[in-house]
Amino acid sequence: MSESDLTTSGRYRARRDSLKKRPVSDLLSGKKNVVEGLPPLGCKILEQRLEQGMVFTEYERILKKRLVDGECATARLPENAERNRFPDVLPYDDTRVELVPTKENNTGYINASHMKVSVSGIEWDYIATQGPLQNTCQDFWQMVWEQGIAIIAMVTAEEEGGREKSFRYWPRLGSRHNTVTYGRFKITTRFRTDSGCYATTGLKMKHLLTGQERTVWHLQYTDWPEHGCPEDLKGFLSYLEEIQSVRRHTNSTSEPRSPNPPVLVHCSAGVGRTGVVILSEIMIACLEHNEALDIPRVLDMLRQQRMMMVQTLCQYTFVYRVLIQFLKSSRLI
Repeated sequence: MSESDLTTSGRYRARRDSLKKRPVSDLLSGKKNVVEGLPPLGCKILEQRLEQGMVFTEYERILKKRLVDGECATARLPENAERNRFPDVLPYDDTRVELVPTKENNTGYINASHMKVSVSGIEWDYIATQGPLQNTCQDFWQMVWEQGIAIIAMVTAEEEGGREKSFRYWPRLGSRHNTVTYGRFKITTRFRTDSGCYATTGLKMKHLLTGQERTVWHLQYTDWPEHGCPEDLKGFLSYLEEIQSVRRHTNSTSEPRSPNPPVLVHCSAGVGRTGVVILSEIMIACLEHNEALDIPRVLDMLRQQRMMMVQTLCQYTFVYRVLIQFLKSSRLI
C-alpha cells in the first residue's frame, strides 16, 4: 500500500491481533460451508504428506465440479457465449453473480461466482471471476460497483506466452490518458507502487449518472511463471499480506458501501490461480485460529461454488508449500 494509508511495519502483527480478537470457539457447526473436522496440523505433518506422495491421492479424490449437469443454464445461453473466455469454465446458476440487466446484457450475466466459507465465525467472502474480455469490461466494472468491491486481486499478467490472459481494463499511470470509460463508469488511475512480486494501484471509480465516486484497490501479483507455480513462497505470502492489509483498511473506512464487501479475485479462467489465492487465505486463517486444517474439504467447498477451483496438482501442492512456509515464518509450528 502507499499514500500513507498503511505503513509496512507492523502489518503482520496487526493482522494477527485483529484475528485473535474474534473468539476461536465461535465455529458455527450448523452453517453451510463451515470448516470443521480434522484437528490442527503441524508443519511436519504437511511436509510428510508432500514427501510421501499423499497429496496426489488427496487431490485426485476431490471432484472437479458438481455431479449434476445442467446447472449452468444462464452461462450456456447463446447470447452469453461471447462473454465466456473458456466454454468449459462456467458459473453455476445458484452461485453466479447476477448483474442488474441492461439493454446490452439483458440476462445480467457475467462469468463470476460468489464464494463463501466460514472459519471460526468469520465469513470469508470472495467473488471469483475470469479475466475480463474486451467486450466484458463494462460488465466487469458494473459488477465491481453493484457488489461494492473495494479490492481486485489479479493473479496474472495481461499476456503470457503471446496469449491474452486478461484484457487491460484499467488505465496506465503516467500515460497520456490515465482515465478510461466503460458504459456508466469512469476509471482513473491515481497511483501505483511496485513491491517486488506485486503492484498496488489506487483507482478512482466514478458513476457518471450519479456523480458518486469510490476508491478501488487493484493488487496484481506479477511473479507467476508462464508454466508451473512461483518459487518465491515468501513473496507470495507478502502478496496475501497486502490483500489482508488493504482489506482491513477498506473495512475501516466510512464509504457508503456494504460492510466487509467481497474481495474480487481473477486470473484468466478464474479457477486455477484464483483458487490458490482463496484456498491459501482460508487455510492460513485456520492455522491462525488453531482450527481444523482440512484442505481437501475446503477445496471441495470451493468447487461446489465454482467448478475446477485450484486447477492442477502443481497448484494444490503449491498451497501446501505456502502453508509450510507460513508456519515456519510465523513460528506457529
